Amino acid sequence: MSVAHLAPASARWARSGLALLTGDATPALPRRDHARRLEALLAAARTAGVEIDMRLFGERAAELGLTRRGRTSANGTARLIETADGWLVVNLARADDLEAVPAWIGCGLGDEPWAALERAARRRSAAELAEAGQELAIPAAVVGGRGDIQQQARGDILGGRVVRLAPGRGEAVHHPLVIDLSSLWAGPLCGQLLGLAGARMVKVESAGRPDAARHGPRAFFDRLHAGHESVVLDFATREGRGQLARLIARADLVIESSRPRALEQLGVDLEAAFAANPALVWVNLTAYGRTGPWRNRVGFGDDAAAAAGLVVWDGSGRPMFVGDALADPIAGVSAATGALQALAAGGGLLVDVALREAAAFVAAADPVAEAELGEVVGGEGTWRWNDTPLAPPQARPERGSAPIMGAHTAAILAEFA
Repeated sequence: MSVAHLAPASARWARSGLALLTGDATPALPRRDHARRLEALLAAARTAGVEIDMRLFGERAAELGLTRRGRTSANGTARLIETADGWLVVNLARADDLEAVPAWIGCGLGDEPWAALERAARRRSAAELAEAGQELAIPAAVVGGRGDIQQQARGDILGGRVVRLAPGRGEAVHHPLVIDLSSLWAGPLCGQLLGLAGARMVKVESAGRPDAARHGPRAFFDRLHAGHESVVLDFATREGRGQLARLIARADLVIESSRPRALEQLGVDLEAAFAANPALVWVNLTAYGRTGPWRNRVGFGDDAAAAAGLVVWDGSGRPMFVGDALADPIAGVSAATGALQALAAGGGLLVDVALREAAAFVAAADPVAEAELGEVVGGEGTWRWNDTPLAPPQARPERGSAPIMGAHTAAILAEFA
C-alpha cells in the first residue's frame, strides 16, 4: 500500500491540490474520502496504460488562477440556490442560458438573473425548477439527487456503461486512429489521455460551431490538443456529413459528447457505424448518459457534480462546490480508461459515460473518521491541516501547442477518401 493510502483522509485531501478550491473564506474539508476515490480512478487509468496523477483534477484552475467561491463555482458561472424544499444547482454558462431566465421563472426582462432566480426559488421546489429549466435547455438540477428515475433506468454504476454492439476483432487494437468530435473539457481530456497512450488523434470540428473551448484561455486548449491533427467540416451540407461518415468508417475509436438527439441530426447512426466497422469503439460523454429518461438533459462539470452530491456542507447545512467543475476531469479519466480497455478487448463496444454518474462514484466515498477530520487553520498562503500545508492546484507539464483550426483537413480527407 502506498504512503498516500496510509495517510489520514484529510491529509490526502490537503495534498491533492483541491483543498484550496473547496469552501468559502476558509477552505473546507470533505466529510468523505474523495481523495481516495480519485486515486482509485488514476490507478485504473495507469493499469489501462496512461500515466497521470492528481494534478490533472485541478490543472484548469491552476492555469486560469481560479479559487474557491463557496456557493458560486470557481469559474463563476454556476451557483447553488436554496429552494422551498432543498437546493438547486444552476449553470448559466452561455448567453442563451441568461436570456432564457425570464421565460423560466417569469421575471422581468431587465431583472438581474441571479437575484431574480434566488427570489423565485424560495417559493418553488427544487425538482420543479430543475424540470422547467431543462425544458428550456438550462443546466439545472437538484443537488445531491439519488434514487431518481434516471438512476433507476441506468443502474447504480461507476460513471460508465460498456455495451457490446458488434463482435469486435478478437485481438487488441494498438496505436488506434481516434476521431474526436467532442468539445470543452471531458471529451478532449479523454482524447489527450488516449494520445499519451499512443493513439493518433484527429480532432474534427464543425465549421459553423467549433469547440467553444477555443474561445477560452489558449493555454488550456493547447494542453488538451497539443500533438493532435485538426479537421474542419461543414456539417450543414451533405458533403460535410458524407466526409464525416467516411472518417468514422476508418476510425478505430470515436469520441463524442453529443446528446442522442444532436447526434441524429448529424446523420450518425451507431448501429450502421458498427455494422460497417465491427471493431469500432465508440465513447460517448454527456451529462446524463445516452440512456434513461434524462438522456437529453444538458449539463456541465460544476452542475453535474453538484447533482451527484459531490458538494461539501458548511456548519449551517448549506452546500458548497468541491473543486473546479470536477465532474469533467473525473469523467474524462473514466472514459479514457474504458476506451483503452475496450481497445484491448478488440473493440465492438460502446463506452457510455455520464458526468453525473462519474461524479457520483467520487461523491459516494467512505465517510472520514471523526478522529481524522481535524480543522483547517491559517490564512492565505499559510492554510494547513494539522502540520500538512494545503497544496495549491498545479498543472502537468506543457506538451506544446494545438494546431491551427483545420490545418490538416485537406491531408486527412485525401488520406481517407
